[in-house]
Amino acid sequence: MSKYPSRLLMWIGIFLILLGGFGWGFTYVFDHRPADNLSGYCDIDFQTGVDVNGKINTANLTIQDYRYSSANLLAAMTMICDDEVFTMEASVRQIPPSYSLAFFNDKTTLKNTNKLFVEFPPESYNAMRKAEVITIQFAYDNGDKVSLPLSEPDMEYWKDHLKDQKK
Repeated sequence: MSKYPSRLLMWIGIFLILLGGFGWGFTYVFDHRPADNLSGYCDIDFQTGVDVNGKINTANLTIQDYRYSSANLLAAMTMICDDEVFTMEASVRQIPPSYSLAFFNDKTTLKNTNKLFVEFPPESYNAMRKAEVITIQFAYDNGDKVSLPLSEPDMEYWKDHLKDQKK
């Protein structure tokens, strides 16, 4: 009779080890998910502003990345337009995860929301207009780095918004 409780405890222990390994593996794979473009990896929002003459005077990008890792975004972003490199300071913010299962959201439940906001320098506008490929790079304080190009639809959207509006 004394063999059964020890076997039960052994199987519970093995189950917990496998469950922990699966949980760690899943969160690691999600935080290092493969993507072939930036909008496939995270949420992006590109916006421009015009002055009274219809000329572009601001362009900015907001990135929202949802990760299980509590690593913080570094306050810098690099944009590579073909061969031209622009390194910019950014504003970053991390919002802790939601643990409420009553208000389950596949993006924020159990995941940290990392926001990066950057304003592009005016000298980068022409490079973005002419670029064949625009690659965005950002990093986390734990060493994780993301370097992805824009998709074709995103490139067209950016170029369309960077056109000066005639008045």
